[in-house]
Amino acid sequence: MKKIIKKITAMAVMSLFAATQLQTPQVNVQAADGVATVEKTTAKQPKIYGRSGIVIDAKSGKILYAKKVDDRHYPASITKILTTLVAIENNKDLYDEVTFSSYAVNSIEPGSTHIGIKAGEKIPLIDVLNAIMLESANEACNGAAEHTAGTTKKFVELMNKKVKELGCTGSHFVTTNGLHDDDHYVTARDMAKISKAALENETFRYVACKPNYYIAPTNKDKHGKELWNHHKMVKRTMFNYDGVEGGKTGYTTKAGGTLVTFAKRGDQELIAVDLCAHGYELYEDTIKMLNYGFNNYKTIAPFKTMNTVLKDDTYGFLKTGNELSQYKIPLKHLNDVTVMLEKKQSASKLTYKCKDNKYIISYDGKQIGSVKLY
Repeated sequence: MKKIIKKITAMAVMSLFAATQLQTPQVNVQAADGVATVEKTTAKQPKIYGRSGIVIDAKSGKILYAKKVDDRHYPASITKILTTLVAIENNKDLYDEVTFSSYAVNSIEPGSTHIGIKAGEKIPLIDVLNAIMLESANEACNGAAEHTAGTTKKFVELMNKKVKELGCTGSHFVTTNGLHDDDHYVTARDMAKISKAALENETFRYVACKPNYYIAPTNKDKHGKELWNHHKMVKRTMFNYDGVEGGKTGYTTKAGGTLVTFAKRGDQELIAVDLCAHGYELYEDTIKMLNYGFNNYKTIAPFKTMNTVLKDDTYGFLKTGNELSQYKIPLKHLNDVTVMLEKKQSASKLTYKCKDNKYIISYDGKQIGSVKLY
């Protein structure tokens, strides 16, 4: 093991020297995606109630389990993962106040989920986003959409633009909140891609990965609002599961139940999506899929051990005209580099090298992926 660490450390030093000459004045290592081996485990796959389901590695996007992942289904309120992400990405000030229009609060389907926001009520956008992800408030989606894009229709255009950018090919969105429309649908594969992109946003993590939240009194509500996450695995109910961070529930009569769940153990983070199941079946399916992922795969962070040796070291390099220039190389970003393997695969077969502006990662002599240095 010591030989492996020394080998990685030596390679990292060479890599960082090469990378530092790419850009000035500082190298910013970003590795949100990670890499994974191409092998597929032969372990017995679980049977789920949902008509469609998937589990992926949150870093690399590697599919660990799949059932009819390209079939189209109505997403119901898991739509709100995309709504929240698009609102975050298109607003500079998340503490700016959202003023709710009469349309935003009164256009939602009678009997659908809401938190009683009133027309003319002013609520900070960050609170509105919490209402969307925790309490699944349909009027909150409309308010965030109007605040972001002017109208819900224009906001939905941003939603469809985003999924296209993410490479989603089997999904289309019509509403901000997932209330039923025949032309509003997703695939499990696409929903996993959307969730992966959302988790890469730290603000989304802050909003989505908590059991409860409090909205302070507003101009229309002197008591404030207590919000509770609807996801039963987040609330630590009978479906308590080690490592669950957050997720989103959904239900309409035509969609059935839908569920997205994020779970992390150590350096390994998984995303599970279950579509068109009912009641407790959603949680039973999710537990089966997550167990399959955690039991048959492992994730390592190969560069974490280097921080004590190289973190914040300063090196000098010659520039044009023999001028000496100092460059500081931040290594904390290397903590995010992960490699996913099957449980039976040995980490000793991993090798790393730097070429141009990429770390090339190989397993048993075969390249399995790369991490780009910016």
